[in-house]
Amino acid sequence: MKRSVEMEKKREEERVKKAEMARLKAERARAYEEPEWAKVDDELEDDVAEEEEEEGVRKNELYCVACGKKFKSDKQWKNHEQSKKHKDKVAELREAFGEEDQDNDDEDEDEDEDDNIDNGGGDADGFVSADEVEKLKEQFEGVEIQTEEKGDE
Repeated sequence: MKRSVEMEKKREEERVKKAEMARLKAERARAYEEPEWAKVDDELEDDVAEEEEEEGVRKNELYCVACGKKFKSDKQWKNHEQSKKHKDKVAELREAFGEEDQDNDDEDEDEDEDDNIDNGGGDADGFVSADEVEKLKEQFEGVEIQTEEKGDE
């Protein structure tokens, strides 16, 4: 029993020492200042980033927009295209785009109807078809238009 109590004390002391060491290490890390010679210029950092971007373009990575995945080889890409997950995602996108297109078409039709009402049934450029002219003639048949003569008053 004495031994187990002694072992517990040692373990506790070790835990306290480890905690103290971790605290000191964290404190040193917070107080750390990068030496002047190790600091990187922002311009140099930008140049490095641009070079890395160009390398990425050169690698010819393939990217699936539907799934958000990158592929390094044509074989990986082709296998991915045949996968069920990819086909499901593409189907979802097509449905979403189809719904958007339908919504946009509905809005366009509503706008066209509004345009027809605003300008007397004509197109947006103000012209009417021959059929529309005939309909208007029938609609206004028998109506006389009176004009006022502008005279010198």
